[in-house]
Amino acid sequence: MISRSNIRVRIPTDFHHINVSHCNNTGHISITKTCKIGMKLEYPSGYAMKDVWYPKSCRMLTYKRLEEVGTCLQGKFIHMFGDSTVKLWYDYMGQKIKSLKPFHLYEDNWSQQLLNLDLERNMKISWKRHTFPFITTTYQSWKEERTITREIDLIRGDNRTVIILSIGVHFRAYPLYYFIKRLHNIRRAIERLLIRSPETKVIIKTENTGEMDKNFETMSDFHAAMHYSVMEIVFNGLNVGFVNGWDMTNAFDTNKIHPADKFYGNEVKMLMTYIC
Repeated sequence: MISRSNIRVRIPTDFHHINVSHCNNTGHISITKTCKIGMKLEYPSGYAMKDVWYPKSCRMLTYKRLEEVGTCLQGKFIHMFGDSTVKLWYDYMGQKIKSLKPFHLYEDNWSQQLLNLDLERNMKISWKRHTFPFITTTYQSWKEERTITREIDLIRGDNRTVIILSIGVHFRAYPLYYFIKRLHNIRRAIERLLIRSPETKVIIKTENTGEMDKNFETMSDFHAAMHYSVMEIVFNGLNVGFVNGWDMTNAFDTNKIHPADKFYGNEVKMLMTYIC
């Protein structure tokens, strides 16, 4: 079952004719409602065309350059917690917003805590990995190591605060029980946050699809699909926003846990839609 010859087998091209029926509704359906916090996580949630993501039930913010939404980021404190797939967002924003400057926190590995400051806009963006399990081949310092639950509890929250979460990839090699337990703890922390600061925005990113050339049993997309189902159940009913990385990378057919920036740039656009 898990031999390479049985995984992602190409669909045969010698199909018979396919009959396509016209839709009775000849009018053009225009979606005017902008995506906002509180919308349900669903699958499928949209489609991709010409490297652009189109949500099916709402409208995503459109812009040519990230700098164009700079005014909406004025005074924002953006906290990112998770794995390297949300670190891609941090790096992308640092590259595209020229006024953001890195503040060195004197750690020496790729998963070090990161901080960007923008003195012009009085804005900061930070990224910190979720704690163990965190699979890596490099040395990691575990000083000031806290779970996402603990990190959320330490944030005051207000209308300037944005919290972004991504968790799952590093849990693929572990029993599902641990992932479920971590998500339940995160949910309770978000509930506490929204009680004390209901104006705080929380955005949750689902996992990207990944490579299928090795580690079939421990790191395959099968586990990610299970994680997606669990996340959909655990976070149901929360007043948060979802960036459906699972759905988007499936639609773009990236097959890479770290896709090209033209793909995860769409994820950032969805993020900006919630923030702005």
